[in-house]
Amino acid sequence: MAENNEKKLYESVPTVQSGEYITPQPLADTDGQRYVPKQYRENKNPVMEAIICFLIMIVFLLIQVVVTVPMMIIKMIELGPTIPDSMPYDQVYNLLMDSIDVVTMSFVSTIVSMIVAVIWYKKCFCKGYGLGEFKASCKKIIKPDIIGGLFFAAVGLFFFTSIIVAIIYSVSPKAIDDYNDLMDSVGLSSYDWKMIVLTVLLAPINEECIMRGIILTRLKRKMIPVLAIILSAVYFGIFHLNLVQGIYAGILGLFMAYIAYKYRSIIPSIIFHAIFNGINYLIMLLPESITDNAILLIVIPVISGILWYFLEGRKKFTEKG
Repeated sequence: MAENNEKKLYESVPTVQSGEYITPQPLADTDGQRYVPKQYRENKNPVMEAIICFLIMIVFLLIQVVVTVPMMIIKMIELGPTIPDSMPYDQVYNLLMDSIDVVTMSFVSTIVSMIVAVIWYKKCFCKGYGLGEFKASCKKIIKPDIIGGLFFAAVGLFFFTSIIVAIIYSVSPKAIDDYNDLMDSVGLSSYDWKMIVLTVLLAPINEECIMRGIILTRLKRKMIPVLAIILSAVYFGIFHLNLVQGIYAGILGLFMAYIAYKYRSIIPSIIFHAIFNGINYLIMLLPESITDNAILLIVIPVISGILWYFLEGRKKFTEKG
């Protein structure tokens, strides 16, 4: 009789929510014991899962490297006859990098990584999730209050990360100088259309499918949500492969993992990610007298946080929403 009762209770608890994160439903009692659905009764090994997710991150980094290698080899062959045999290796490398269209290379490698990430995420966590389900999810997410909250939160966090960068500069100016040189070398300071599409569209889809889609979903199955969110944020920082960007990416990763968990979908985190990256280009259009105003570094985050709280932060997202 107890087995039948447990089966009935288990069947009443949905275990799959197409295209969205699984959120445990209120648990019933069975013979005086708290009932736990099957996916939460299985043996857990959070350490092993953390290692597996770290390796998944490495796989996607390798995908982008593997895609760029043929392009570099081709360019090296083209430059070969013009390179003296006595030229030092570091000069050869600099000559190679100067001759490569880094923006195009990043554009192509991100597209390949994004395709793999989307297919992986859909096959493993979004079975049965089609165009109809996607439209339904967008209808629940794309609302003025939600998008407004995400926008103001993105603005606030953008200036907050500016404060973090300023603190890092006060501690290690060289680290910031190296970071700025890196950003210039990959074209982030330019208005090239490929770089804008890359940072505002392709990178958010690619990174959210990897970090909040695949990795966070896996981590949540083996550990409590808070720990899963923190660990996924740490991985997101490591994923950027440089100290300065890694620090503020880790902070952003916390927030994006939280909103993915809050809305049970990676759609809001993709939107937030796109807005945040797009602000960087909007800031370039503003006069330096405005962007260098230290008051903005304090006022805008405070205002944005208040607006987020009253627009969207206090509300609980439900399936009926």
